[in-house]
Amino acid sequence: MNHHAQLVRTADVSTYQHPDTTATVLNTTLDTMGIDDARSITAQAQLRPATDAGQLFVIAASFITHEAQNALLKLFEEPPVDTAFVLVVPPAFQLLPTLQSRIGQETTVDDSSENQSWTLFLAASYTDRLQQIDSWQKSKDPQWLSQMVAGVHSVSSQEVELEAMQVLQFVGQKLQTRGASNKMLLEHLALVLPLRK
Repeated sequence: MNHHAQLVRTADVSTYQHPDTTATVLNTTLDTMGIDDARSITAQAQLRPATDAGQLFVIAASFITHEAQNALLKLFEEPPVDTAFVLVVPPAFQLLPTLQSRIGQETTVDDSSENQSWTLFLAASYTDRLQQIDSWQKSKDPQWLSQMVAGVHSVSSQEVELEAMQVLQFVGQKLQTRGASNKMLLEHLALVLPLRK
């Protein structure tokens, strides 16, 4: 099967830049992508490319609703001529299996070296970690949450005990998924991760 879409996983979806310089690159960056956003992209994709090199839609979102993912299915499967797509999501974001099957290449961009929020979270006391979570809950900063997700995935089994690793894996799978309480997951994580000495 010839795939017209690729997936990029990165902690900070808002700063992703695609290296393609030949096609006309159309960037869409959203905190949450809903059905209306997917329909708008579909309508825009139906327009003729500005150059003979084609057009590339880079769609970056911290969260994509199930309805929006379903709306992208047909577009990714049968895109207009000379049109391709790059979907940029956080590392732990779970795509619907039907949408995942329409995506070819998957790449992960390692930006863990710039993950200051995760470093501060790990260095904090239990009380300070919970305060950071409360601050995020009030601001709903998607970049902070994305950095937490990336941080969770950056911890190796040599750094923590088995119980903490199991919690990390569970939280990594559930954070930023539909129906999950991100605040409760983060609070559990805050109390299970050992304090740095």
